[in-house]
Amino acid sequence: MSEAENIASPRLPYLWLALAVAALAALSNVAGDAILHRLAALEDVPAAPVMAALVLFALCSFASFYATRGTPLPPFVVAIALGMAGHTLFAPIVANTTALSALVTSSAAIILFSGGLEMPLRDFMRLFAKIALLALPGVLITGWLFSTAVLSLPAGMAIAIASAVAIVLGAILASTDPAAIIPVLQDVKFKRRDIKDLVVAESALNDVAGTLLTTVFLKLSLVGLTVTGAYVALATPATGLFLAEQVGYGALFGAGGFAALWLLARMKRRMPLRSGADQVYFLSIPLVAFVGAAACGGSGFLAAFVAGLLFKIEEHMHEIETFFYQVIDGVAKPAIFLLVGALVDVHALIAYAPLGIAVALVFMFAIRPLMVFAMLGVFTLLPAERGLSLRELLFASFVRETGAIPAVLLVTAVAQMTTPVKGLVEVGMWVILSTLLLAPPLTPFVARRLGVAE
Repeated sequence: MSEAENIASPRLPYLWLALAVAALAALSNVAGDAILHRLAALEDVPAAPVMAALVLFALCSFASFYATRGTPLPPFVVAIALGMAGHTLFAPIVANTTALSALVTSSAAIILFSGGLEMPLRDFMRLFAKIALLALPGVLITGWLFSTAVLSLPAGMAIAIASAVAIVLGAILASTDPAAIIPVLQDVKFKRRDIKDLVVAESALNDVAGTLLTTVFLKLSLVGLTVTGAYVALATPATGLFLAEQVGYGALFGAGGFAALWLLARMKRRMPLRSGADQVYFLSIPLVAFVGAAACGGSGFLAAFVAGLLFKIEEHMHEIETFFYQVIDGVAKPAIFLLVGALVDVHALIAYAPLGIAVALVFMFAIRPLMVFAMLGVFTLLPAERGLSLRELLFASFVRETGAIPAVLLVTAVAQMTTPVKGLVEVGMWVILSTLLLAPPLTPFVARRLGVAE
């Protein structure tokens, strides 16, 4: 290969990406309505518009993966761009709130289940005190500070954000995301594994905490409440009972999901016969745990996470594991980000850009470090084997990727609200995009610069 080709080749993925997004945007905007009208006129295939949207989804999933190979961009960012570009063509799914909610909720349950699988139970329990501080009071502090920032920053921007929107946004975006963090840290060689395990485990548990907090706020009447008033309302007996039911039934059905997986593992140990039914069974468990917990008033997301956390995939289940992670990478993650992108009105997104970008920067470089040091600063006083160094705290402060579960919660909030809510999706999207564009490419560099990785 010539020197000129070596210089030009790194730009090719970005060129293909730009062409793919532009082509889909042109097709959707110019011919999208005509295509959907033609498909809807097919009397023999009434589901043709939805089927076509699903085919487009599969093509965009393929494109988002291959367009980002060799670049620091996560596929999720490209999926969001393609979802926005194909806004009109994705309408048959987006307009059906039941189908939309089912797709993104199922995908989120599978992703949270995988987050539990990624974290060995022994390491989770060993680091539980630190994880719990970040994922429980840490989520509350992050949500409160974020909502306060959303209401404070619009001064001078001519942008109005309702207090209820700011409160819900704080809850939705308070958590980090294992689906974004795990791939970023995969090739980073840490000098001490504890810091990697801490940020990965935190991201898995605080996703659950974020869903619980959002669920509570969507149940409350937030009209007229200040941010502080909304968080004070969490201390009422009724809210406490609701959370106890969510956690209790979530943990119970999560344990039931683990039992079902344990039976599969024992059966496959004795019966090496391979069948596609094994993969389907494995994939269905987090969904069964989710639905069972939700039917009893519990947290389905917690149930899915607990089932994954308790279970350890054994060597003889390697093919099942491979299939499972292929479903996550090829279906679950793209489904969430494509559909969230398709929800966005591009003109409204541009209008909220000043606020969204400003909030994202404050979120990443002020709120996150403040919360991490407030929760874990005391551990710098402990011996090295049980504590954390200042450099490790600084690294944890930088890890602020927000992704799949917050995106799901945005969709859930939109689906549950009967009237349009200005700024909710737009500000949320700017924060998700900003954290996914800025943090993943810089995280390995920051880890090495701080001396926590080789």
